[in-house]
Amino acid sequence: MKAEELINLPENIERLNNYGDEYLIKCKMEKDIANTKNYKKHIFYHASFGCGEIGVGKGLYLGKDKTALDNFYNCDGEKGGMKTYKGNPKFIDLVLYKDYEKFENEAKIKFPNLKCNEHLNNYCISLGFDGIRYFDPIATGEEFVLYNTNKVKLIKIEQNTENLSDLL
Repeated sequence: MKAEELINLPENIERLNNYGDEYLIKCKMEKDIANTKNYKKHIFYHASFGCGEIGVGKGLYLGKDKTALDNFYNCDGEKGGMKTYKGNPKFIDLVLYKDYEKFENEAKIKFPNLKCNEHLNNYCISLGFDGIRYFDPIATGEEFVLYNTNKVKLIKIEQNTENLSDLL
């Protein structure tokens, strides 16, 4: 299923409606949700600044739609930095909540004493995957977390700052 189609699943509509901000929902539908027409083969982006949060453990948080990432994660009124990566990592597909919840429960059983969602990382790697593909309608929709970061190579840094060290 394409990224832009996932937003119309009943579970995602319900999640957005439960969020309760009609302006934000309209904004998401217009500019923040990833769209596959903007994807480039084997290219991923990481927003370097802004208001994004880390939710599924330590890893490299990536997206395939540069514009959607910039609109959401660099949303603090300043255009932030963007890093471009190239690679072909193997992601486990967890875009449906039932699949994500099942994966998370299995990870907690297999790795019960880990904190900060490290059980997700360890379980993913133990299954032979490099990261997870999941769906967050409150962010950019389809997103990727790469736990095995040697599967991509940094190929470009774009910034809106004079100090390159701020992005590294």
